[in-house]
Amino acid sequence: MNDSKKIPQPNDRIAKAQQKDVQQSRRKFLDLVAKSGISSATLRYSTLLGGVMTARYAQAAETPKRVVYCYIHSGSPPDWRPSSASSISSSQSSFHYGPGSYNVASISHFRGVDTEVAGHGGARQALGADYSRNTIDMDLGPILGPRNYYSTIVLGSNATKSGTGANTVITKASTPDDDPQSALRKYFGALPAVGSDDTYKLSFEAQKQALENIRKKLSTEEYARVQSHFTAIEKIETRIADLANAAAPDLNACKPSIPGTYDASSNAGMVAHAKLQADILIAAFKCDLTRVGVLQIGNHNGAGWSYRGFDGHSAAHSGGASVWNPMMREKFEVPAYFIKKLMETTDSDGQPLINSTAFCQVSCFGNGLSHASTDAPFLLATQMPGFRSGFSSKGTASTVRHFHAEVALGLGVDPKGLSLGNNINGGDVDLT
Repeated sequence: MNDSKKIPQPNDRIAKAQQKDVQQSRRKFLDLVAKSGISSATLRYSTLLGGVMTARYAQAAETPKRVVYCYIHSGSPPDWRPSSASSISSSQSSFHYGPGSYNVASISHFRGVDTEVAGHGGARQALGADYSRNTIDMDLGPILGPRNYYSTIVLGSNATKSGTGANTVITKASTPDDDPQSALRKYFGALPAVGSDDTYKLSFEAQKQALENIRKKLSTEEYARVQSHFTAIEKIETRIADLANAAAPDLNACKPSIPGTYDASSNAGMVAHAKLQADILIAAFKCDLTRVGVLQIGNHNGAGWSYRGFDGHSAAHSGGASVWNPMMREKFEVPAYFIKKLMETTDSDGQPLINSTAFCQVSCFGNGLSHASTDAPFLLATQMPGFRSGFSSKGTASTVRHFHAEVALGLGVDPKGLSLGNNINGGDVDLT
């Protein structure tokens, strides 16, 4: 980190004040629960309600903050990270970020991080998880969008091909919808009941009843503290109810135009298909249907489509650099396109979405030819306050989890309350 991080900025102070409030509320409530003889199951739920719910309420009052994760399967060629925003050549894998294509490198931070899993099988590591932990999108969805219709929207292009194992898809939130028309019907056909996909909201009454059942174990003062805690939760419920009675977004006005036929069986077709899915996520942000999106381009082992006679998996193993490098160069058009659309599309306040959105490119390992875990092609592009501005490019000694922790910090969320493990912070990723 450079010296500018030592000088507290207004956004830093706001974020730290929110974090302190969340942490104090959590400590007070957990202290109460620990002394009350509540069962371990209730304790675990109450941790969610005491910490996550308080964070939700604090975040709900702030300016909208969004985050989207765009996954590119199987890493990248070794020339992916450019040395400057203006020097990206037509032969580089990062060509589409540069001035010869979408020209978005000037707001992008290119990072080579360690996924901690070499080779295939670590797809969920791209989102900071393993088999046991939540992926980062699951944690941030309820915090950033407590009043939104969907906690997160997960779309894909050939994301679910080649097996149904737990590590085929990158998020634990849901299986990616690989069909743009299906996604269009689901998210722009009709609005769901407010909060219907929100498991925390559904547990409110159960938790109130659980605490009522142990009322006799609490003193009058302790019980008052419990009631105060649930008063805060009820305010969230009220805000959700207010949203339900407010004017709903006009889905027809927000709905993107998606053709009825598309072929994702080739590399070029897969790129075009993924750009359609990006358009749907952009429209969902514009309508404020969600604050968290995931786009998975390809499955964890890169199979399911063809390029120059190879499928995406054998291109790395048998095709070599002459096949692999240009194949991936084409795929990196999608995140560059996505960033450009965020810059060009305005929200309900007339501001470009990129001003309130952190775009994160992620992958499951580094060099696609060697299958190493290091120097994985991660990227942050945003013009949101709280993050560094401009271009940067660097390899780091930090892990994927460090990357996601620092993105969380930029969003005003304390990463210690997330599922990243080991009280991890931003390390040397240097994004905020």
